[in-house]
Amino acid sequence: MAEDYTCSETIRTFSTAEAAGASEARFRELQSLCESGAVPELRIGDVIYVETERYISHGCDDFLGGLAEVSEFRHEMSRGHLTPYVRVAQHPRVLYSWKHLAEKQKNLRLQHGTQWACPDPDLRPEFNGYSQ
Repeated sequence: MAEDYTCSETIRTFSTAEAAGASEARFRELQSLCESGAVPELRIGDVIYVETERYISHGCDDFLGGLAEVSEFRHEMSRGHLTPYVRVAQHPRVLYSWKHLAEKQKNLRLQHGTQWACPDPDLRPEFNGYSQ
């Protein structure tokens, strides 16, 4: 039976110790760059933190923040400036401003630790009164 190796930062499992170590190193590098005020370029497969989203009138879209895996990274024009955007596997319909999230990584890490982001829908009718 093959042994699994765990990244201590993200709790992801890998087939080799080297891959787990590379995941830890990349995660720490990104977090350190963000903490220093940088907005680092992301690669598909990188892990970052995203925020919790709660809605009063469409609770079916509520989302619990935490760790998330980058599935897309691109630059687009916003207010006349080339701006980095990121999409994550856990919330694929949302395109996040990476500049905004990069500034919040330290606080999000303190808030979420090794918790992974996931949908957290509130399906009660009183919180889903909008028309689609």
